[in-house]
Amino acid sequence: MGKLGFGDPSKSDLWKAVQTWRDDSETWIEAAESRLSETLRVNPLREDQEWVRGILHSLGGKPIDWLPEGGGGQGWVMPWPRGKWPSNDAKILLCGLHDSGRITRQEAVSMIPVKLLDCKAGHHVLDMCGAPGSKSTQLCEAIDDEGVVVANESNPGRANLLVSNSKRVGLTSMIIIRHDGRHLPRCPNPGFDRILVDAPCSGSGTTRKNPELWEKWTERAGRKLNPLQVALVRKGAMLLAPGGKMVYSTCSMDPIENEAVVAEILRTCEFLKLVETEIDEKCPGLISRDGMSTWPNPNQKNGEKERVSDGDEKVLLPPEETEIAAALPLCRRIWSDENDSGGFFVAAFKHVGGGEVAEALMPTSEMAERPVSEPPPPTKNHELPATSELLEAIFAEWGADYEKKFIRGSKIYTISDEIHDWFWAGERMLRRGGKLPGCHWHPFQVIQAGLPTWEIRKGILQRPTSKGMHITGEKLSSRVHEIDADLLKEILLKGGPEKEDAAETISTIGDESSGGIVLRFNHEGVMWWLPAWLGGRLTLMLPDCERTLLTYALGLEVGL
Repeated sequence: MGKLGFGDPSKSDLWKAVQTWRDDSETWIEAAESRLSETLRVNPLREDQEWVRGILHSLGGKPIDWLPEGGGGQGWVMPWPRGKWPSNDAKILLCGLHDSGRITRQEAVSMIPVKLLDCKAGHHVLDMCGAPGSKSTQLCEAIDDEGVVVANESNPGRANLLVSNSKRVGLTSMIIIRHDGRHLPRCPNPGFDRILVDAPCSGSGTTRKNPELWEKWTERAGRKLNPLQVALVRKGAMLLAPGGKMVYSTCSMDPIENEAVVAEILRTCEFLKLVETEIDEKCPGLISRDGMSTWPNPNQKNGEKERVSDGDEKVLLPPEETEIAAALPLCRRIWSDENDSGGFFVAAFKHVGGGEVAEALMPTSEMAERPVSEPPPPTKNHELPATSELLEAIFAEWGADYEKKFIRGSKIYTISDEIHDWFWAGERMLRRGGKLPGCHWHPFQVIQAGLPTWEIRKGILQRPTSKGMHITGEKLSSRVHEIDADLLKEILLKGGPEKEDAAETISTIGDESSGGIVLRFNHEGVMWWLPAWLGGRLTLMLPDCERTLLTYALGLEVGL
């Protein structure tokens, strides 16, 4: 530990705690300081994913055996520590792949919870603690971007990170909402098919990327967070549809934040059952340990009992109930020294209760008696359905035929069918009884739904956005022109040619009106859809990350 400048391990509260959590704690301390390798996952939604894997291989990357394809992307490890780039070209390429949404740089163990949820296309999924968005975007990949992932974050700044990541990956199935997760509104029936509660925690499993924990972590950290963690999981349980699955996870190794939370949920939610995580099937080769059934009394310090209420003490102590204690080994602990990874905890629940809807959505006699209410009127900040006139304008100019588009400000959004049919149009129950008809967002505070795919300026439709080109390009039948490699190289190296000069290579451009167009470039089996602007010159409208990758594909220096 001295090599990181954090003193003697024997004086660290975290080291003392680990000694009570593991009999063989010495093997953990030997690996708990070494820096993590750079890890990432490949976006399975992109058609050029094989090309991306080729780039990763060329940089020395290898697939992680226990993070196979399926369940939200294949995990990869690169041959260098996190942030310690072997060359500037490697940094430029990997950042270009990440910024363009083709990969997501993410700690390997952080990918495990989504793998265990076993999401399917069309599922309604809730990510209760979504920011910064690695798991939320992975959930959208796991449902093939066909369904809905409601990503919640209470902090406004962190919610903006969710928006940025959703756009980066190019997702149509994500709704970003901002609520205290303990008080989430009621969703449409029957509730969520899958729920992820990756709860705020003390992070004791993250020493390999957060070495400051050696000094900052205290034994009181888990005790303070336990009530919040229990409340979040309990709320998730209430919104889980019958037969649905919920995964609770933390990057903490403290049983107060893990098994104690699971025990309290089993104690208070009789309709939930702790089930096998199926970690050996979903993450083959990953080494994990059983959950703990006993742990030290956290209310004892230096042999004296601290002042806590009887109720608090019971929640923090190992369960006295034989059935609960016997179930806790179904939880799984992933230790950093056993997988060359960070540390993690996961537990899986299944709704085994009766009924046809989630517990929070159960109808009451009071609800039946109250009339259908009217939602509050929308504001200028709400995304609302695009008018038929706007959809007709897109078809007339670009040949793209749409039925479901939403608009806010200068952006037109593409949303998944399930966002529209279930979350937007679905009837929902009010917290105090009664019903609300569909076709609104209330009572959810929606920050963004779907992906902005078109731009409007001064009331006039301009062009498709670069972030949505992988979705929009194939729908276009007008204003699309084939371009060859020689002209593309010329544009990248020297800038766009005059319109007349471009028309000598792209004959269809000669009669094209000025404005936004799309260039189609097929290179070695990879289709590129390139937004451009045609005025006096032909100009590519590419973000830096796409320009970098196109430059690399054409065999030019990536630093250009």
